[in-house]
Amino acid sequence: MAVNPTIRPTRLPPPDIAKQPLPRVRQVGRVWFRIHPQQFGAVHFDLKPGHRYSHPKCPFGIMYSGIDPDTCLWEYFGDFVFDNGRTIPQTWWNDCVISGVTVPALSLCDLANAVTRGALTVDLSALMNQDLSVPQEWGLAIQNHPDQIPGIKYRSRFSGKACLALFDRAGMKGQLAEKRISPLNQSGWATAWLTKNNVALV
Repeated sequence: MAVNPTIRPTRLPPPDIAKQPLPRVRQVGRVWFRIHPQQFGAVHFDLKPGHRYSHPKCPFGIMYSGIDPDTCLWEYFGDFVFDNGRTIPQTWWNDCVISGVTVPALSLCDLANAVTRGALTVDLSALMNQDLSVPQEWGLAIQNHPDQIPGIKYRSRFSGKACLALFDRAGMKGQLAEKRISPLNQSGWATAWLTKNNVALV
């Protein structure tokens, strides 16, 4: 039992993580989804400070995707929705589209898996920490690991469903195929999400 159970440690990557094999889980090939501005393609890698595993020192850009359109909508708009009275600016909504990205079968570091987290000695409070420098340290350590894995699987903090963070390494872009599905303002999925979650366009 912890000496003081009211204070929990922030679990950063152990100093010797590079000397340990990273647990891997085989993710079958399938279509994942992305919300993105219409002027850009769906297959786009970058490092933004507000993204969960995108440490500024990561050597490779990261592309995030979700297992279904609802999860992508929450990941893209969720913070704004909660902080602004369940509203989204109509102009922002009109500028976005939903696309499908076909991802091949990959062996990933599955941080949604309790066995993987146990092996790495990390808990969900670190991976979903509101101080993004904490999960970003994990993103950096995993990306720099000598096993050179192609990405991370994890859970959305909004929907609890699966998401991917793929690394722009080893020809990853060439393994992905994108298909634009619909502008959000013409999407039945998106309209249903607004209605179901009582979100208004303003």
